[in-house]
Amino acid sequence: MEQVIIEAERREEFGSGPARRLREQGIVPGVVYGMGKETLPIAVPAVQLREALRTDQGINVLLELQIADVEIEQEAAAIIKNIQRHPISRDPVSVDFQWISLAETSTFSIPIEVEGIAPGVEQDGGVVDQVIHEVEVRCLPTNIPDHLVADITDLMIGDTIHAEALQAPEGVEILVDPAETVVSIAAPIKEEDLEVRVDELLLEGLEELPLEEELELVEGEEPEEAEEEATEEESE
Repeated sequence: MEQVIIEAERREEFGSGPARRLREQGIVPGVVYGMGKETLPIAVPAVQLREALRTDQGINVLLELQIADVEIEQEAAAIIKNIQRHPISRDPVSVDFQWISLAETSTFSIPIEVEGIAPGVEQDGGVVDQVIHEVEVRCLPTNIPDHLVADITDLMIGDTIHAEALQAPEGVEILVDPAETVVSIAAPIKEEDLEVRVDELLLEGLEELPLEEELELVEGEEPEEAEEEATEEESE
């Protein structure tokens, strides 16, 4: 697997103020650690980070971090271990990298993609219910698959694909329980059943409300007014 180059710099200033100034310049603050090395505060160009995340490997992309005055072993690369995003723009605001050995197996989370058209959906109106969307695998970093496939081509209503049916490339071990359900074809929901379920959810939500909020919703009164009327009725 080809490594994506990211030109990083050491960070000398810390705290929310310097981090904000970096982001205003299009730079993402972060750290890199692993392989027995001391944690190193760094900063990377936001443009390069976004481009790396757009590859087919996504979050599992192998990176060649180029940091001035930092010597990197030939059999080493970096991966993105954690990334924080802005809640609205979804731009990266902080990132953690980890050094890994290309010669040793590691654990990675791999997405599961549902492929095919199930007869239970096309002919009988069933619904695809994907229970898990990613699984952990163990492999060499150079063998990380982009995704695993759950093929629903032959599934009818009530049929299920378990983890044991997922096909992994040679050298890739799937770590999830083989009996775990990955995807199934559920029967279509009848309109009357949907209405009943909506009513149940509304009632459940109401039961979880504090007494004051429940009174306000049911009676249309302010909590204080409801309490005052209750007190007057008791005195009478």
